Amino acid sequence: MKFRTTLLGLAMLLGVFSFAADKPNFSGSWTLDKDKSFSNPPGLEQTMTITHNGDQIKLEGKQKSARGEVDLNESYTLDGKETGFTPPNPPNAKGKRKASWLPNNKGILIEDEVISNSPEGQEVTQHIARKWQLSSDGNTLTVDYYFDGPRGSFEGKRVFVKKKT
Repeated sequence: MKFRTTLLGLAMLLGVFSFAADKPNFSGSWTLDKDKSFSNPPGLEQTMTITHNGDQIKLEGKQKSARGEVDLNESYTLDGKETGFTPPNPPNAKGKRKASWLPNNKGILIEDEVISNSPEGQEVTQHIARKWQLSSDGNTLTVDYYFDGPRGSFEGKRVFVKKKT
């Protein structure tokens, strides 16, 4: 009896550790759900395809708004190390990015610092943080945005629904 109790306790403990170690996989084709999203540019539409393998994420997609259409092509390495990248806007901007897993593997955090020049020639810095979380059924991706720049700070939320294949 004592042996069975010990085995049961060990099995439960291993179950807790394996549950805590599970990391979400963001792979799939996603479409913005405008009704569940807020604080986004007027008329925003967005689709994206994400390929996620281990600590590597590749995102390709399109974003449409009143300002026009933008192709998205980004990649993230979830190791918490800062790397340089070239932001799509504004022209001649320089960026630093780091991406990492959230505590308990509940999602990921992507932090960007973009440095550009204002029309007056002054250096301008903008910080953008994105927190990605996947629903328990894997069909809803929520991205919380936090912006801090020369025009102030604000937040937005984009909720994406996974396309059925």
